[in-house]
Amino acid sequence: MKRSTTLSKRRLLVQGCSILCLLAVWQWLSMTLPHILIAPPLDTVLVFIDMTKSGELIKQMAISGSRMMTGLLIGIPSAITAGILAGIFPALYDAMRPIISLLLGIPAIILVVLAMVWFGTGSAVPIFVVALLVFPGVYLNTADGWRSIDQHLLEMAKIYKSSAMNTLRHIIIPGLTIPISTAISLAAGSSVRITIMAELLGANQGIGSSLALARVNINTPKVFAWTLVSVIVIILNDQLIIQPIKKYSSRWNNEE
Repeated sequence: MKRSTTLSKRRLLVQGCSILCLLAVWQWLSMTLPHILIAPPLDTVLVFIDMTKSGELIKQMAISGSRMMTGLLIGIPSAITAGILAGIFPALYDAMRPIISLLLGIPAIILVVLAMVWFGTGSAVPIFVVALLVFPGVYLNTADGWRSIDQHLLEMAKIYKSSAMNTLRHIIIPGLTIPISTAISLAAGSSVRITIMAELLGANQGIGSSLALARVNINTPKVFAWTLVSVIVIILNDQLIIQPIKKYSSRWNNEE
């Protein structure tokens, strides 16, 4: 326990030193280059405070967050359902392979442009792009997870006339928990970047749209402030969504 605490403190110390080094480099660059290229850290923080006081920060974060969550709530359940069906039916698994390859191979920016053509500008663009881009990873993990379940265990469950609930709890769910939770973690992590990128081009509100507007107005401190907001959102996403999913998956696996 003492060793674990020491390692935790050492890790925090190293991370703190890294952050201070980054701030020092940032400050040095802002003093070396024109402020139109690199905004000073102090100016960025002041703009960040102004955005917080005016309510702009909370409003745009709420818009982006709702779009991201909507896209995830559409893409993930659809992918899990399709993955389970593809795991059960080999023909469907083979039929889905070209579609998944297409989705994995097409650049995200092209999907954003297509979504703008189909839906115009607004919430539909980031929601559509997030849902579509998280689908392949979750689908593949689910389908391959189902196919990797020991078929002998399923046959034994049938022979001993195990109830559907027991088979689900003791064979199917343990076999799918790790691959699905891993896929959801990756999807949640990438969804922040996808949402901001889609808003940057195809939305009139949100973090990405605000970032684009600041760039057009050559407001470099605000560009850096919104970039800082993006980093904060990614960190919050990791702490509030990804890490709890990983802990739950690990706990379930240990129980089994």
